[in-house]
Amino acid sequence: MIITVTTVVVLVLGVLSLGLAMYGGYVSLSITEGLEGNQEERHAAEQRYYLLGMIGIIVLTTRLLNVPIFFWMLQSLVPHCPGAMCAYGVVNVAAPYSTISIILKMFLPFVYGLWLVVELANRNQPELPFTRYLARSFLLALFPLVLIDSAVDVGLVAMIRPIYAPCCSSAYDVNPPFSPSSIFGPEFGLLVIAITITVALVLIIVQWFEGYSAKVPLLTGLLCCVVALLYLVAIHDAYAPFVLGLPTHHCPYCLFQEFPDTAFFSGLFWVGIAAAGWRIILEAAWKRKGLPLDSIRPLSGFLLKASSVAILFSMVSMVSHLLLVL
Repeated sequence: MIITVTTVVVLVLGVLSLGLAMYGGYVSLSITEGLEGNQEERHAAEQRYYLLGMIGIIVLTTRLLNVPIFFWMLQSLVPHCPGAMCAYGVVNVAAPYSTISIILKMFLPFVYGLWLVVELANRNQPELPFTRYLARSFLLALFPLVLIDSAVDVGLVAMIRPIYAPCCSSAYDVNPPFSPSSIFGPEFGLLVIAITITVALVLIIVQWFEGYSAKVPLLTGLLCCVVALLYLVAIHDAYAPFVLGLPTHHCPYCLFQEFPDTAFFSGLFWVGIAAAGWRIILEAAWKRKGLPLDSIRPLSGFLLKASSVAILFSMVSMVSHLLLVL
């Protein structure tokens, strides 16, 4: 184990969030059981819901803040692993925990954020309509996910050793992943980037016209999935080689290391896509319950604006880097 500030922070956050999640699981179980009882028990369960909400906010916010710290940790450990030229070397040293952890860091924050969004909307309603669902989902879904997420982080920190790490060229220069341009030529890579930017801009516009048809939110959700996949392919396939000035080097870790702003705007892009998804699911849940959308309008409006600004700024960053290269 390599002891640095970042490894200690990741380790401490994992242990603390796991401990609070266990207590939150106990509270959510008592809420679920109380809601099945008499009026007095239901009232007590509703009072405990506010405690669960506070625990959930602390635990899930901690896990969300852990994501940038985790990737900062990978980058900060590069000098400690002989042969590592970028964070890919650290990922190699700590495999398979590192690979599993990166995948979890890409998808689990969406689940964490969704629970937080629904909880914030629910606590502002007089009748707390989603208390039962939030308690059950914390017990049955969030607690196991936080357990897995924290356990993998602890395993990752324990696995990292100051040993020789293969260079990223071994993976990203020969048969690079997510790279159709390696088959169809570099011009195809530019086409992927152009399509990604176009679909992202269409997504921004579509979000502001959802009120005109009940089917438009479905289109928004579809566009979110499509542009997220396109962005992942574009980063590996063409964006990294173009910006780095190395036509055959498709390593995103090198891209983020040499141009840290690209890492920031990639994270901002993720926030934009996630915010759109949270808003769609929140509004769909409200409609399914027959609740007025006006009661969540401030929150959904904030998510709409946050999504639009985040996606737009990330696309502007991508275009700016490409213009500098070209």
